[in-house]
Amino acid sequence: LYAGDFFVGECAAFCNDAAPSNNLLSIVKKYETEFTWYFFAYKNSPAFRIFQDAGLHVRELHEKSNIEDLLKNISTDIVIVGTSWQNRTHLEFIKKARELHTPSIALLEHWVNYRERFGYPQEGWQENIADFVTLNDEVGYAIAQELGFCNAIKLRFEALLGDMQRYQTCKNEEENRVLFISEPTKKVAFTTFGDENFWGFNEFEVCEEICKNMDKFSTSCLTIRLHPSDEIQKYDYLLQKYPNLSIEIENPYEIPLINSLCKNRVIVGIDGFVLFEAMVLGKLSISLIPSSKRECVVPIFEQNKITTLEDLKLSDFEVKSSIDEINFFGIDFASMVKKIANEKK
Repeated sequence: LYAGDFFVGECAAFCNDAAPSNNLLSIVKKYETEFTWYFFAYKNSPAFRIFQDAGLHVRELHEKSNIEDLLKNISTDIVIVGTSWQNRTHLEFIKKARELHTPSIALLEHWVNYRERFGYPQEGWQENIADFVTLNDEVGYAIAQELGFCNAIKLRFEALLGDMQRYQTCKNEEENRVLFISEPTKKVAFTTFGDENFWGFNEFEVCEEICKNMDKFSTSCLTIRLHPSDEIQKYDYLLQKYPNLSIEIENPYEIPLINSLCKNRVIVGIDGFVLFEAMVLGKLSISLIPSSKRECVVPIFEQNKITTLEDLKLSDFEVKSSIDEINFFGIDFASMVKKIANEKK
């Protein structure tokens, strides 16, 4: 791909978490022939499995991997990193890219911890920021601007755009079912704060609150979609505890998210991205957080953020598609690369 006289042909990418990996994968599929791609990930990470399941060759990282040598060996033109506030390897990729005078791009998503992903509040954290950061929706971009990220780029949300296209072909498959989006609340609370009950609730309590109130949704059919880091048997105990319910447990590595969203009428979660995608598609999307110690940061309708299912009335919630807003947001990946190449010349 040429940007004036500047040629960009080789892209190195490091990801750890699922969200940036899925979005990057959608970009790779769209620009498979325009660029040569090199993927780096730890073998036990969601990214490694996502890339490998897609048939991509992934270079396995180890604790002692020399990132500078890895980048030198492939003579990459650009370095792309998915960001995480619990894993810090992306900072090393950004640092080594800068030392090699190679442009770096950091993918930001999920509307939280943008500064923390680069080491805030430690002194000098701004030096860790990539040459450019990308955002995929107006709310995320506004947050980045407010936090002082002057190098923010609006990038088309290829993963969501792809799901939006697929939704048009499967939306008629909807059943009267409730979908619960699991997340590792207990594990994250313990890892981050040293206390499994730091937020005053956990994912099991939220799921059981749904089980106890399925009559409010006028159905006995519940789907539990596991988080990529969940153990497969995590919710198996519910099958015996609630025999009157028809409970299906989904493996996220086997069933595409869009299939799950098409099939289920109501989507209930805690604080995950899926709630945003469900809202964009025009599904009833509800955040259930039974505690005042944590707020839902996902930009769904405020009246759809609740603390209990007691006295639930579905008519109280707002449902409205925002497909058009996503369709018209941002520039495509190739245009972004040209923009960056021109600025770095």
